[in-house]
Order: sequence, then C-alpha cells, then structure tokens
Amino acid sequence: MRYEESATMVKRVRITTVLTRAFRVSMAVLALGLLVTGCSEKGGVKVSSAPWKTYQVPFNHLLFDLKQTGEKEGWAVGERGVILRFNGAAWEQVESPVAAPLFALAFPEPGHGWAVGADGTILEVKNGVWSELPKPDKWHLMSLAFVSPTNGWAVGERGTIVHYDGAGWRLVNSPKKVALNRVVFNNAQDGWAVGNQGAILHYDGNDWREFPSPTSRTLYGVAFRSPTEGWAVGEKGVILRFDGSSWSTAATPVERTLLTVAFAGGKEGYIVGRGGELLSLRDNRWSLNGDSPTGKTLYAMDVPADGKPWIAATSRDIFKKQF
Repeated sequence: MRYEESATMVKRVRITTVLTRAFRVSMAVLALGLLVTGCSEKGGVKVSSAPWKTYQVPFNHLLFDLKQTGEKEGWAVGERGVILRFNGAAWEQVESPVAAPLFALAFPEPGHGWAVGADGTILEVKNGVWSELPKPDKWHLMSLAFVSPTNGWAVGERGTIVHYDGAGWRLVNSPKKVALNRVVFNNAQDGWAVGNQGAILHYDGNDWREFPSPTSRTLYGVAFRSPTEGWAVGEKGVILRFDGSSWSTAATPVERTLLTVAFAGGKEGYIVGRGGELLSLRDNRWSLNGDSPTGKTLYAMDVPADGKPWIAATSRDIFKKQF
C-alpha cells in the first residue's frame, strides 16, 4: 500500500499508518501519542503553569499545518480532510468538502484562504465556507505560498509546481523531479522551494531553476528573515543558511530530523522537529530551547507577529506559547 519514491519517504510513511492511504511524500508525518505532564484538563484546554497552553484537538487525526489569521482566529488542516477553526478560546472542527489529507494552508487576504493536499487537492475558503477546485495535476501538493491574492504557488511530489494567476491553477515546468516539501516567497521575483535529496529551487520571476545545494539530505522546511538571510532544515538535524548569494551548512545542536522553521516579522525564529526538538535563533546560532512543550514530534508551526508560536504535535494537541 506504500509508494516508493525514496527510502526516506517510505520510512516516514510507515510511521503514519493512520492515513487513508500511504503516500509517496517525505512529509507524511511521524509519530503517535503525547502526554503533557504537570497539566490538568479544563474545558478542552490543558491549563499549565508552563509557558505553553495546550489545546486538545476534538478528534483523533494528525494536523499538518496551521495559521493564525487574526487576533482570535486561526485555521488548521490535517488527515482525512479535517479542517479546524480557532474561535479565540478553542479549536472546532468545520465542514470539509474532501476526505483526502490536507497538508498546507495559506491566507493571502482576510477571510480568503487556500489549502492543498493529497492527489492534487486544492480547496478555497470564502466567508468561512470551503469548496474544492479542479485539480491541475494528480500528485500530492505539500506546501503553499502566496505573493498576493492573485499570485500563488504550490509544490509537491515528483517536483510538481502549480501556479495561481487569479483565474485558476495551472501546472508549470519544474527543473527537478523529486518531492518538493516546502515553498516560500520573499516577493514576486524571489521564490524558493526545498525537497528530497537536498534539492533547492529558485524562482526569479520568470522560471524555476535548480540552485546549488551543500547537502544531499532531505530538506523539509525553509524560511527567510529577509531576502538575504534564509534558513532551511531537514534530515538528521541539517541546517542550511543563505547569505544572499549561496547556501552553506550551519552549526546544528541536534541530530534528530528537523521539520519546520519559521520567523516572526524577520525577528524571532524557531525550528521544530522529531522528539520535541525546539530550537531558537540567538546571535545567528540555533540553540536548544529548554521549554519544549513535549518530548514527542512537533510538526506544524506558525509564528505570528507577537512572536509566540503555535505548534501542532503528532499527539493531536496544539500548543500556544504564552510568554
């Protein structure tokens, strides 16, 4: 039942046996179970004296991405087409038009968002109602980024790249036929995607081109503090840094796989990964953050403007940093 695009992808798919299908993607997620100690439950929220508040997800599905879209509003997506909405106090499930896993979210403007997932699934939300759009391709779409409400990009397995021009989504040429796990844009002429085998692609406003990579390890996350300072993370604790002209390996304090990197307004930066790894950027060096909310795998992460991350764990819990 499992696809075989690479040994890394097969290993990761085995871990996520609860998915409706096994996937050929290397980001399909990672572990089961989580117990947060020192907490008591109250009204669906675990109240703790620790710096993290824990929200219990109202079902038994994994979450793959989440976004804070307002002071008291957020969205999350995951297995079996699940969609959650944060109402300022709790995460509640809303109606989804699909049963396929959803891997990524983006909200290019208030009240208007997108999600992508397995088998080329693309969803759009307007006024709180989600609907499915025609698929431009059949391969899984793993990540999503918008430059503006009429300029969006999604990437996925087998090097798939699709573009939204305000009217619809279309497939574009890709220079690399390996799974692409994350895409980000600094502006309309400066986009980046990373993936399996250390793949790094760059978009210059006209075409996607392969960019020299200092690693052959799978890369799962990429984010930029500015157009001349970028970071990518991946297998076995690998961390890469972009200095405006080239990517190079950076010091890493861990050996476990790192899954996501994010920044708040070009300032506070965090990395999360397997085993509850939580790293913070200090003086241009990544170091272990001693207040990780769990020893289990941390996966989806969003760092809003307040610098306090939202993190989803493979335990089906969502954490929000309090201070």
